[in-house]
Amino acid sequence: MKYLTSTLNTAVTERLDYLDRSVTKGDEPSRAALAETEIARLTDAWRALLELHAPDEHGRCPERSGWRRPRRHPCTVWTIAHQHLIAADGSPRPVPAGMRLPPHGPPSQCWRPS
Repeated sequence: MKYLTSTLNTAVTERLDYLDRSVTKGDEPSRAALAETEIARLTDAWRALLELHAPDEHGRCPERSGWRRPRRHPCTVWTIAHQHLIAADGSPRPVPAGMRLPPHGPPSQCWRPS
């Protein structure tokens, strides 16, 4: 399991690094082609992730809650989505009352097998 987690983290991080490099160092036609293919993939990924973290009938995040620690919606996934998708310039905005920002840690702390 540890090897799978490491491989998954490496693959995702390398892909994100590639996209960052392509956006910052690519010429305009390359960036336009990248946007044409990647924006749809990224919005699909965000929607799938947010759907997994949609509140249940009790208003709790089903992925982040356990029988010991029920977590109210919005969970950190929704908070991060709001911060990055709603803040037009990409800079952090004040977090609305009731929303908590997640502690920052390595991606392995976020990934859980299905």
